[in-house]
Amino acid sequence: MGVWTKVNAQRKFVDLINEATFKWANWDPPKVIQIGDFGTIDKKSGELKVEGNIFTHPEIRHIAQDYPAFVAPETDLYQIHSQQVRRLDIQADAGAATAADDQGVVLKSRWQFNTKRGAILLMHKPRLLCVPDGFFNEKFDLPILKRKVVVEQVYNCPGFYMYLSNKASEQISVSLRANTLPGVDGEQALSVGWSADGSSGVCQQGFREDAVYTPMFRLKSLGRRHWRRDGITPMIEKWEVTYIPWGILDEDGESEESDDDDDDDDDDD
Repeated sequence: MGVWTKVNAQRKFVDLINEATFKWANWDPPKVIQIGDFGTIDKKSGELKVEGNIFTHPEIRHIAQDYPAFVAPETDLYQIHSQQVRRLDIQADAGAATAADDQGVVLKSRWQFNTKRGAILLMHKPRLLCVPDGFFNEKFDLPILKRKVVVEQVYNCPGFYMYLSNKASEQISVSLRANTLPGVDGEQALSVGWSADGSSGVCQQGFREDAVYTPMFRLKSLGRRHWRRDGITPMIEKWEVTYIPWGILDEDGESEESDDDDDDDDDDD
């Protein structure tokens, strides 16, 4: 049986969200993660350790500048849950903040968890930014990106709610309220807050007027180089979606395999 720690909780949450989406949860959403950031993944926590950015690094920017980031239209809500969770009900109303009869309820949801740890991630009005596919189709050899991961997509939003259950068969309700209130000198002020009932696990939440949070992102990394049958010319390395760098985790976030970095390199130079 594993030991339940803050780092284990982070890694377990990252693992569950990745299992559901092949994307990476950011356990610290106020931490700035930008499109094009590259670095490594900490196996003990699942945290991205940023070392540079393809749009500013002197060895890469001459290529990346031809592929400016693409910004997708904003959506009202992005909700994710792991397979240990059942969504019972969810209502997202972009106009609720101005409706007097619902007291500014923007989002209402109910979730049923089983006796294994489960995760939910809610993003209010998320905006997706992407590095265009063209960059990853470029044929280049850049040692600086060897064994690194690159942030291909980021989700920015003004409000997020993330929850990791406590191995209890619980039903929780999560709501977001946003009311416009009179302010100083006739100015209007926005009163915003998340609320939850029935929860006993680990929760993180936040809300600002601007999209300053990054709760989730997607990573790509170079696949291993394979030699052609003629044994002369190697095939070009291809970019692939980055997979979790640890084995199966138990309910307390402990891996069945060693967390030591695997530095083996099967590439032929």
